[in-house]
Amino acid sequence: MATRPAGRPEGPVQRLKGALVEASRSIFPSMGAAEWRSVIRGEAAPRPNPRMRVHTNSFFYHIRPRALPLEATAWYYTFGLGWMSFFFFVLEAITGAILMVYYTPSPLVAYADMQKIISDVPLGRLLRNMHRLGAHMMVLVVILHMMRTYFTASYKAPRQFIWVTGIILLLVTLLLSFSGYLLPWDQLAYWAVTIGSSMAEAAPLFGSATNLLLRGGVDIGAGTLLRFYLLHIFLLPMVAIILISIHYYAVRKQEISPIHELFAPDNPRGWGKPTKRKVPFLPDQVFFEIALILLLTFAFVAINYFFWDAKLESHANPGVTPQHTKAPWYFLWLQGMLKFGDKLVFGLILGPLVLVLPILLPYLDRNPSRRFADRKVALASGVMALLYFGYVSYAGLPEYGIQQTGSQEILTEFVPIEGEGIVDHVPWSELPSTAVVYQVQSTEGTHPLETLTDVNGNPVPMESMTAETQHLFVEFREAVEHWVEIDERFRNPTATLAIEPWTYLQREEGGETQVVTGQDGQPELAIKRATVTLVFEATEVDENGNVVSRQTATGEQEYSRTQQSDFLHRDSHHDRLEENASSPREASQ
Repeated sequence: MATRPAGRPEGPVQRLKGALVEASRSIFPSMGAAEWRSVIRGEAAPRPNPRMRVHTNSFFYHIRPRALPLEATAWYYTFGLGWMSFFFFVLEAITGAILMVYYTPSPLVAYADMQKIISDVPLGRLLRNMHRLGAHMMVLVVILHMMRTYFTASYKAPRQFIWVTGIILLLVTLLLSFSGYLLPWDQLAYWAVTIGSSMAEAAPLFGSATNLLLRGGVDIGAGTLLRFYLLHIFLLPMVAIILISIHYYAVRKQEISPIHELFAPDNPRGWGKPTKRKVPFLPDQVFFEIALILLLTFAFVAINYFFWDAKLESHANPGVTPQHTKAPWYFLWLQGMLKFGDKLVFGLILGPLVLVLPILLPYLDRNPSRRFADRKVALASGVMALLYFGYVSYAGLPEYGIQQTGSQEILTEFVPIEGEGIVDHVPWSELPSTAVVYQVQSTEGTHPLETLTDVNGNPVPMESMTAETQHLFVEFREAVEHWVEIDERFRNPTATLAIEPWTYLQREEGGETQVVTGQDGQPELAIKRATVTLVFEATEVDENGNVVSRQTATGEQEYSRTQQSDFLHRDSHHDRLEENASSPREASQ
């Protein structure tokens, strides 16, 4: 029997309709124009339901249920945290794949590549911001997801395996984020990874070998960066994809734990009664998920473009340890535990135990009930665990349990060697263009004595300074007073903040180098130098634990002196963003 080939649609409108139908069929197999018209109009599905054929003809929709229980779609029950964790995983995979094109895992060029991504690659800064913030959000969402599962007792039979795979996924998520921490090769990344990897040395028997395997050498270097890069882009994502597939299959098989099991059947609001009502995946759930993807993506792009910027610290320098080094926020609890005792006990025994105990939880908790009323001990234990982690995370901050010295803190706050201090926040044009020296003498029991002079010691009226510079001097005086009160060994200091011209703008003209002059006829500055000098009484601790002044052999008072400078470049200083600057640190009492 002869067949007649189908005719090509006539006219652009018919061709457009045909293209749309074919595109929809590629995404939603077996869904034709008639079914879509019925869906858009909100009409009830006919019997037999043609929309169900989508799950038969498409692998993606085959792994999704044809209908979800109404309880499982309640936002106040799951908050969509499991779905959002997968959303951020896909977001990280997409942005990471693009960034990978412009990145080389070598200490010689890694930092330069990061600067190139930020400044030269179209939308490079946005992509890096999204990748960095997305990593933090993914860790946060996965932690919240596990907390929700615990407090609703969704780990109990028959969902023990779902819980176990979820705990392993949480660990993989933490390692994914931590392995990417080193890739920018800046000071923040280098020293944070130094802290994390150094704990491996405390492991018994194989500690040294484990540390060498992780770092690829005695110190962090090219081998470490390459290992972390391969972990971040290959091994850990592959493991995560396998575990996500297993985890979702288990959820699909057992279904989400019903909310009515949390309440008594006679609950006045009726929450304890099961409902047989279901929500069809197509169109209700799939349209909701598409709308949510669009909304989250738009919001995330807007946040990273307008309100948040992933700061790139200075180049990694093994020879300079930053004043305040800390681990990533999700490992602060581990860093805090290390402050309470031996690194072996608190880091490598109690630390992993925190991860092992949750895995055994479904098998240790013998209470079969999921009701809140029957789980008072479990709920109270969960709240106590949250308080404990909150406290040890706070203990992981640099300000906790570490003796801060007033002299070093003032230098770090105002003229740090790396990063930006308070002096950097003052606009270039507001800083003095001539040399001035602001001095504060603080003697115990008296009000600080302030002077403002030029380099020759001649008095300079404070009113001649700009408002921003006057405010800078006030902050400097208050910082000195504050640390005199906090640090007992910062005794009777004489603190000086000097701002002076350092280098003038020059240009080649007629084979000669000439200094550029401004409209007022004065030389234009290229660099200003801000210098903080601190002179204070030297002290020591006697046998009774008291701080006493240290004397010379002739009985004279000894003094300690420290000095640090910050060079303020005209162009870079003018372009600095306030949100990228480090804020002054608060002292711990």
